[in-house]
Amino acid sequence: MSTLLLPLETCENLASIIAQFWWSLNLPKRGIHWVKWEKLCKLREEGGIGFMMIHDFNLALLGKPLWRLVQYPDSLVARVLRDKYFRSSTPLRLNKADRPSYGWTSIMAAKPLMLLGIRQKVHSGNEIRAWEDNWIPTIAARPARPLAAVVHPIMSVRDLMTGDPKA
Repeated sequence: MSTLLLPLETCENLASIIAQFWWSLNLPKRGIHWVKWEKLCKLREEGGIGFMMIHDFNLALLGKPLWRLVQYPDSLVARVLRDKYFRSSTPLRLNKADRPSYGWTSIMAAKPLMLLGIRQKVHSGNEIRAWEDNWIPTIAARPARPLAAVVHPIMSVRDLMTGDPKA
């Protein structure tokens, strides 16, 4: 589950097996489902038992290799995948790859989930696109919103800075 994206049908079958084990007293007989599966998957603080939605858990596990590609761009795996899929970009900025493997497609399935909460450190501001990347520290991660029409769509945050960025 941490290397390949499971098909939705497989996730549903696994959830069904778990629910059948949970509710039936005798395995050949069908048990009574007293509570919806979605309610069981809620956190304990919200009134559930804390079961995992299999597909969501699969996506969360696939986020780890993607995060490692971003955090450690000089690792052997990152260098190999960069040469194959994202030569002039980063994995989080990549839109579509040419003839991707199922492993790469699986890793990239976690990209929308990762982009929901990721923010970038500004440092010099060279690598951060002002209008596209999440870099503003607010409650919900979001890119900057221009008030007027964007003159330079690929402008970096460094272009917005005044003075010495290291100070």
